[in-house]
Amino acid sequence: MSRRITAILLSLLVSTSAFAYQFSPLEQTFGVSGAETTKTYTIVNDSDDSIAVTISALIRDQDGNGKEVNQPATNYFSIQPSKVIVKAQSSQIIRVQYRGPKTVTNELSFRIKAEQIAYNKGRQNTDSGMFNFLYNYITSAYVSPSKATAKLVVAGVKSVLVPEPSTDATGKETIIQVPRLAVTVSNQGTIHQLLLGAELTVSDSAGNTVVLNTKDQLGDLLGMNVLAKKRVTINIPMPEGISTAPGTTYQGSIKYSE
Repeated sequence: MSRRITAILLSLLVSTSAFAYQFSPLEQTFGVSGAETTKTYTIVNDSDDSIAVTISALIRDQDGNGKEVNQPATNYFSIQPSKVIVKAQSSQIIRVQYRGPKTVTNELSFRIKAEQIAYNKGRQNTDSGMFNFLYNYITSAYVSPSKATAKLVVAGVKSVLVPEPSTDATGKETIIQVPRLAVTVSNQGTIHQLLLGAELTVSDSAGNTVVLNTKDQLGDLLGMNVLAKKRVTINIPMPEGISTAPGTTYQGSIKYSE
């Protein structure tokens, strides 16, 4: 059985590598006028087969929990070509031009997406077999504001109970309420902010203070990209060393690499 599984995995690796390609760069910043409105991307097909790729632009937004929300950005960009067949061992240049508003006070955030389409020997492949692997690249694109300012602050910290799955003593799955610390960060600047190397300081009304800087302590907050003018709340594990007594209030501040 183990040999059969190994053989299947090797087959999958061969299948996927045969149609692998690269799309770059992974991040671009556009201007609202002049030469900076146009950027180029490159598709490199280093496989032995032709591939078909479509390129599109998406508006990048963020909800209150930090989850990304997208919708088509067809009115903001011109993409030439937007559909292309790239021959084996060759490359293709894609030109993307920003055509949105000329007055941008807060940075605009987008995604440029390269999506591989099933394709075989010069015609679209309709084979719906279970081993049909296609590659997508979703890159970051920003449009610069008239004035770039960086300012991200902790807007609130409070104790919350979060429902999480658990298993009781009999082995039955159940839902329990787990205490967490809800940390709200507000990007008051005009550009996005990556929370790389983030260090969160939390103080409680009982006089205790803790400093949190690891993935286990900060969860999704560490490394998060908070878009311009967005306010995001992330639940992190309740830190050791601070009070969880009823009525306790909390304050926080954050440092990060700029």
